Amino acid sequence: MGSGGSGPYSGTGGGSQEHADTYHVVNKEMAKDKKDPDIYDPKTGYFRNPTATKIQDAAQGNAIYLDGNKPNGPITYVLDKNDNIIIGKRKNPNDSSKRSPHPTLIGGKDPQVQCAGMITFKNGKIYSYDNSSGHFRPNSKSLPKVKAALDKLYKENPNLFDKGSEWRKK
Repeated sequence: MGSGGSGPYSGTGGGSQEHADTYHVVNKEMAKDKKDPDIYDPKTGYFRNPTATKIQDAAQGNAIYLDGNKPNGPITYVLDKNDNIIIGKRKNPNDSSKRSPHPTLIGGKDPQVQCAGMITFKNGKIYSYDNSSGHFRPNSKSLPKVKAALDKLYKENPNLFDKGSEWRKK
């Protein structure tokens, strides 16, 4: 598990945490982030990613838009403690050459999630999702919570989902 094999997100691999209702950032990643003032401030914690958006709020018509564009490929997400899926680009407002890890989708000193990973989009439509987050390392047993949130979104607007997705194949 992890959120990439090369670039600024490499080295986040490792096993998942034990299944839990919520997940905190794993200690190793927190320690690394606390050394970088462009990611973590001792007074306020993680910055809040400026592109972080509830997926329902990103829906415009029959597509998802993020930062003004239809996403293509994997985009970071977290399922927060209130069952909201929050998506965002890996855009660090403090230094564009630096990381913007999953905890920045919520921000704060101790962000907690029910799950985190990547949602893959095809031309602004939801295709698939996973639990690939090197910072939270959620257990795969948490994925049904994400599916339930996406099922709810599907009931509201099935056209937000790619024709090849598990929802549209039903």
